[in-house]
Amino acid sequence: MDPDKVTRDYLVKHTFYMIRRYGIRPRRWLGQNFIIEPKFIKEMLDVAGIGKGDVVLEVGAGLGTLTAALAQRCKKVIAVEVDPSLVRVLRKSLQEDNVEIIQADILEYDPPSVDKVVSNVPYSIASPFTEKLLKDIKFKLAALTYQLEFAKRLYARPGYDDYSRLTILANYYASIEPVRVVPPTYFVPRPRVFSELLRIRPREVKPFVVHDEELFFSLVRALFSQRRRVLRQALRHALRNLGLGESLWKHALDELSDYAPKRVYELAPEEFARISNVIWHLMNS
Repeated sequence: MDPDKVTRDYLVKHTFYMIRRYGIRPRRWLGQNFIIEPKFIKEMLDVAGIGKGDVVLEVGAGLGTLTAALAQRCKKVIAVEVDPSLVRVLRKSLQEDNVEIIQADILEYDPPSVDKVVSNVPYSIASPFTEKLLKDIKFKLAALTYQLEFAKRLYARPGYDDYSRLTILANYYASIEPVRVVPPTYFVPRPRVFSELLRIRPREVKPFVVHDEELFFSLVRALFSQRRRVLRQALRHALRNLGLGESLWKHALDELSDYAPKRVYELAPEEFARISNVIWHLMNS
């Protein structure tokens, strides 16, 4: 499928034809919304900078519309789809030799290293998939469409409601660039919310030093469970929940007096790193 040569009207009719022919019942709880806007498909490919030598991972291949467009531009597409009914459609309808269809839950599947990741990410797995992508999957660049509310959490600034532990994780592992907001009319079935296309580049060098990543992310998670408390109070509860002692909290506050009055959601990512490193030093002194 060449997005430069097909019209929206054709793609809409084709999508409904495929749904009827194969008896597909899109499952909202799985985030099954099929792209029907050719210019947006082209934009995703352009944002990812897809080239002839690229190996591309697509998550949630659906009816294969994006898959077919990717196959025309790249060396190989690894299309992962969890729904067996959609896998049958993909295997019958996609004739491209450079497409490998994998029936699997991406959260349980370990893909090989790829050049690009391009996907309309199923809403139901947005958070765990993003964490896996950033921590465990080797890639050079990703062009991903998320539900708008979720997308904002990946690049929010300290002090805003969208700022979360996912913001910290994303900032640590990657550079996140919002590209454009995507209307519900670009999909069938039409989602109830807007989406957003993001360009994601893994960092070659981390933006700040963390002595113990496991401790860092555990502490960030524990602190954000009390996001509106001041650090003085939140840190006490976080350390208690992590099984660390009261004396550690008291000694940590001596070194973190500048941060103590701040609320958790007002702390910058590098300030979380400083807190984690102070705790690490106290644990290992």
